[in-house]
Amino acid sequence: MKPIFFTVPGLGWEVPGYGVMLMLGLFVAIWWAARRALRSGGSPDVILNCGFIAIVAGVVGSRIMYVAHYWAGFRAQGNWLDVFWAVIDVRKGGLEFYGGFLLTAVVVLLWLRFREKVSVRWYLDIIAPSAALGLAFGRVGCLVNGCCFGSTCELPWAIRFPFGSNACTHQWQQRLPGAELREELLYADETTGVVMHLPRDLLYTAPEKLDRLVAAHRELMACKDQLGRTSDPGERERLQARARELARRDGKDLSRYHAVLVNMEKYGLSAAELRALAASYRTLPVHPTQPYSTITALLIALLLDALYWRRTRDGQVLCTLFVIEPVARWMLEVIRADNPVDTIGMFTISQFLAVCMTLLGLIGLLVLRRLPPRSPRARLWEPPPTPAEKSSRRAAAGG
Repeated sequence: MKPIFFTVPGLGWEVPGYGVMLMLGLFVAIWWAARRALRSGGSPDVILNCGFIAIVAGVVGSRIMYVAHYWAGFRAQGNWLDVFWAVIDVRKGGLEFYGGFLLTAVVVLLWLRFREKVSVRWYLDIIAPSAALGLAFGRVGCLVNGCCFGSTCELPWAIRFPFGSNACTHQWQQRLPGAELREELLYADETTGVVMHLPRDLLYTAPEKLDRLVAAHRELMACKDQLGRTSDPGERERLQARARELARRDGKDLSRYHAVLVNMEKYGLSAAELRALAASYRTLPVHPTQPYSTITALLIALLLDALYWRRTRDGQVLCTLFVIEPVARWMLEVIRADNPVDTIGMFTISQFLAVCMTLLGLIGLLVLRRLPPRSPRARLWEPPPTPAEKSSRRAAAGG
């Protein structure tokens, strides 16, 4: 698990591992689809255009579905501005595949039909194996990010997640035996009184920075305490000036790291000691659902690619994707622990959409039997002439 791959030197921008894998998967999927198109007479330019549309629609659709699914948590963020920023902040994940998949399918379909004016069935068949490949990369991103985790198990290949991961939070909140946390890693929110574990990413800040902030926090608290006990104008002015200086220099970090600093002060721990305590924690063993999904998606991608070259009707590959991927997702949902059973009282939202997609795929296969095997709009792509070819044609026409 590595939520942050690296920090851009000089800028301090954190590059999330989930986003890196998502972008890598999209670019590899686009390349594979463009290669498939070129080999079979399709236009790679159309695929590239659809790929860039898919990048935007995939993220937007996935986020919309996630926010709608967990709206209660977003609504509790506070005022409308806090809610807005929470909704658009995807740096730590918070995307649901089916939302992006469905919105991308609709947007790409409309683009192919009305903008490119090419065969929708044919080009969606070209894209379908790459959609499964992109999912495989996305699930690696889920493993890196620590989301989409499985339920507890005792299998030899079970995996454990570190302190502060989504699995850690879930198991601790569920009060599972063996998932208890040391009190040094817990704190009570000063506004709500709700007990939570310390933010994992803050524990992995440079120890020297945390130790410096502890000293600044201790001095700031001492200044405020002395201000409440002295009435000497000169002393009060000196203390107020020092408090302002500390707030100006470290105010932002003191606010961000407040819970960590309070615990370090309360329990007399250095940054290194607190980090070592957090590093010693591991969750209970869980199903490696992300690798399961990655392997399944890779197999589906290879199967669909083989089917593409053997299909008897345009549209078969896409409909097959709609039939078989949801079956794999249904089985995965059975052993996942993060998605609640909150749809129609008996399904997770992904299981419900999986049923709908499988039915849609089966109906699509039946409809294809009434359509021409080859789409009337399926025309072979001719690459634009090179400058030399243009010159040759002009010379021939002039002669």
